[in-house]
Amino acid sequence: MTVAQVRAENLARELVRLLNDMAALHGELIVLMRGKLEAIRRADSDAIQSVTVRETALASRLAEREGLRRDLVRNVLRELGMNSRKPQTIRMTELAECFAEPRRSQMLVATTGLRVRLEEIERLSVTTRMITTEMLRHMEEIIGVMTSGGPATGVYSRAGSREISGRASVFEAVG
Repeated sequence: MTVAQVRAENLARELVRLLNDMAALHGELIVLMRGKLEAIRRADSDAIQSVTVRETALASRLAEREGLRRDLVRNVLRELGMNSRKPQTIRMTELAECFAEPRRSQMLVATTGLRVRLEEIERLSVTTRMITTEMLRHMEEIIGVMTSGGPATGVYSRAGSREISGRASVFEAVG
């Protein structure tokens, strides 16, 4: 094995560790997202806010790990003599094929684990987005009714003629 191959192997080992770390962090994010959905079901705004703060912190850690992943892939490509390939254009399965067993399998397993978690996050994001959109639509309707005074109700006088009642929005009536 050449020096470059040994360095590539060492970098690949670090990449596998990083991919597994990223999969674990994405697993934590999945738990938080499920907790947020449960808080939404309970209409617990404090819990929603708490989860959102933790999600934001975790997203920062994940962004940092993603930068490290790109750097590692770039360095692995350089050591393998594939400088012309950009880290964004190579698939992890292609990169894994450049290594012998057991590194190839380790890289493929780590990549698959990360991909599965990313797919789950996407499903949870879609669900959260749909619920949030529906909640906002409902709130718009409530605020619209509260600010418009609602539909006019016909009031009849003792003589039986229709009178227009004075309408006021809830905000005008209270404030």
